[in-house]
Amino acid sequence: MEQPEPAEGWPDRPLSEADAEALLEDDVVAVWMMDPEADVRSVAVPADAPENPVVDIVLETSTAFEMYSFSRGQWMDYGTQRKDDADAPSMAGTLDSYRVLAGASESF
Repeated sequence: MEQPEPAEGWPDRPLSEADAEALLEDDVVAVWMMDPEADVRSVAVPADAPENPVVDIVLETSTAFEMYSFSRGQWMDYGTQRKDDADAPSMAGTLDSYRVLAGASESF
């Protein structure tokens, strides 16, 4: 996994579920989100966040998984894992704690 870098073009707040659903465009086939637990909410989610904030998201395309997380007031890009990379660990374990918010996964 790559070292996270600030994600360019992302807002300086958590996404609402509607904002996250809107990412289902171009070659994105599924938008995965993790529901933040209480301890995560207290650290990552500012007081003015949407009611059901999205702070961890995976965008699935036909060729890869793109991973993002909101931390310390900004979205971080955790890199891309290609689906055809036989040496990469399976995304099944990671996505087990996520749910598909929009679209339909081609992998799971």
